[in-house]
Amino acid sequence: MIPKIQNIQDTWTELTSIVFVPHSESDYDRLSTVRHDLFAIVGNNDNHPLASLIEVVDTLIEKYESEKEISERDAWHNFSLQMLSKAYGDDEPEYTTDMLKWVNPDYEGK
Repeated sequence: MIPKIQNIQDTWTELTSIVFVPHSESDYDRLSTVRHDLFAIVGNNDNHPLASLIEVVDTLIEKYESEKEISERDAWHNFSLQMLSKAYGDDEPEYTTDMLKWVNPDYEGK
């Protein structure tokens, strides 16, 4: 196996400009272009020598999208907590019913 890996080492630098783990939106865009170009070459031919490369690129793209989705969800969660903390912090005054402009007739006071 080591001789095969050593053979790959010779071409790896060139390959990493095409197949790489995306860490930014621009990386993601570049990898998406690679995927598009691969589909243009391979089409629906599952027996094409580059068909498995599409699977690898798809996996890399899906991983980035998943991590980005989790990151965005975490950012919204943290933002929500900050805003709730700000709105209902210790310095928030107590509101009394005397301060109401109008009363909700459907509110049962529970």
